[in-house]
Amino acid sequence: MTMDLHEDLPSEPLRVSDSDSDGVGGGDPARERHFDKLARERDADRRAGRPQRGLFTGRGPRETPREESRRPAEDAPRRSRQRRPIDEDDQPARPQTGMKRSVLRAIRQIPSYLRLLVGLIGDRRVSKFDRFLVVAAGAYLVTPIDFIPDFIPFLGEVDDLFLLMTALQRLVANAGRSVLMDHWRGDPDELEDVNLARLVSAAGFFLPAGMRRRLRKMAGR
Repeated sequence: MTMDLHEDLPSEPLRVSDSDSDGVGGGDPARERHFDKLARERDADRRAGRPQRGLFTGRGPRETPREESRRPAEDAPRRSRQRRPIDEDDQPARPQTGMKRSVLRAIRQIPSYLRLLVGLIGDRRVSKFDRFLVVAAGAYLVTPIDFIPDFIPFLGEVDDLFLLMTALQRLVANAGRSVLMDHWRGDPDELEDVNLARLVSAAGFFLPAGMRRRLRKMAGR
């Protein structure tokens, strides 16, 4: 018996409709209007220079100018303005400037401090060791051989002032401020503990650490 293999095949080939061939579900008026709208918007984006949206993906994130790109144009007039020069009297003094002024004022008082040391040498209320330190400090001040030569402007006298103020701190602590006041002819506030400590700190600011240590040893501190 012979089997007919073609008897189950259709007599005519199946036709594929246009809606099935384009794969987008054609024939639906609502979908066709949607895709037409997307096509028009995509064409409008192209004419306006904007990133174009796809027919299926829609418009991607619209690129907007970054804030940084607008800031130079906005801030240009502000930066172009010339700043008004600041008067030196209007701005507060820097710490270094303030300390230098204090040191310069104290340096002008060194002759008065030397007279004070001379008076303390013969005062029996001062211990022998402290009087020896007074003599050593006075000799350092008057001799030209110093850690920093005296001919160097400012710095040549800063080491003298540091040693002198450190020695006075020791004398105030051991002999008492009243003993020093008997030989002092200047402003009494100059021998206040706070003022002496401030001058030691200001003078030490301009000296190397190693030199400060050696000067303190000479003053017995």
